[in-house]
Amino acid sequence: IMPSLVGSEMCIRDRYLTEGGESPLPHPPMSHKATTPVPRSAKRPEMLLLEREARKETIERKGKNYRFWLFRRKLYHIVTVYALIFGLIGAIVFLWKDYILKYDWLSIDTVTLKSNGIFNSEQAFSVMGIGPQDNIFSIDAAELEQRLKKCPAIRRASVKRQISSNPTLLVDIDARIPVAWIDCPELGIHPGDATYGALADKEGVIFPCMEQVHMPYIREKRMPSVTLRPPSSGKLSYGVSIRELEAPMKLIELLSGTVTEYLPSIVSITTPNDWSFCVRFTNDCQATFSHYGLEHQVEKLSRALRHARHTHRKISSINLIPEHNIPVIFDDSYEDIPLAEPIEE
Repeated sequence: IMPSLVGSEMCIRDRYLTEGGESPLPHPPMSHKATTPVPRSAKRPEMLLLEREARKETIERKGKNYRFWLFRRKLYHIVTVYALIFGLIGAIVFLWKDYILKYDWLSIDTVTLKSNGIFNSEQAFSVMGIGPQDNIFSIDAAELEQRLKKCPAIRRASVKRQISSNPTLLVDIDARIPVAWIDCPELGIHPGDATYGALADKEGVIFPCMEQVHMPYIREKRMPSVTLRPPSSGKLSYGVSIRELEAPMKLIELLSGTVTEYLPSIVSITTPNDWSFCVRFTNDCQATFSHYGLEHQVEKLSRALRHARHTHRKISSINLIPEHNIPVIFDDSYEDIPLAEPIEE
């Protein structure tokens, strides 16, 4: 049935067209499917070569040099890409300097300082060379840490920044705790000088006195002084351990918590030579120590002072270096007057 119907429709259309009329039966609509361009990577080498040749003929037909056209095209692409890259970098730098770094809410709002009591936040800011108004993004934590470590009065330090709604600078400072003044008259260094004085910690490391940092701590303590011979270089070495100070600092540490009625505190220490040093105590006793066996020498000094008190005498000087027959000089002008007893009526 279907072939006969189709054949009849074709005969009717042909008759109308032959007679000069229009066919009442329209032609079936043609299908227009959307075609996607074939990617260059999917084309065959032959097709690419044909396209290149056709493009070359078209350009040369217009009277242009094909190689120069290719060079200009590549140059245009390169210049465009670099212009976009540099433009993007310039925009980022402009926004960073003129907007981000000037926002007040990015300034250092809090400083979390972990210290051993020598430095406070303001003094740490002074050493690092920054202030609370500085932007947290403009701060190089590694550089600030190096600035702290270069300070002879600081043993160890670390700096970290915490960027949040509350920009915080985390600073950890392990400062050197002064235990003695340095006395070197030949170099103009005197004990108690807050401006040009020098201090030493228990490790024998010398560092300059910082008035705002160290004086509040020193005023609460009675620190002894250590007299040094002037070094051959003509200046003291800050931030490094001095061998000449190792034994005196160890003696100060030994006696710091053992001051008793018979064992007074240290006033000053002198180093006349490389094998001994002289110590003057608060009771005007002067003792000579060697650099080795300090605990045993302290015990001998304690027994000698106790014996002198029991025999109502006062030691003027004592040499603790010999193991036996220790030379002792007593103060002849000392008078041990016992306390008066109350009179009973």
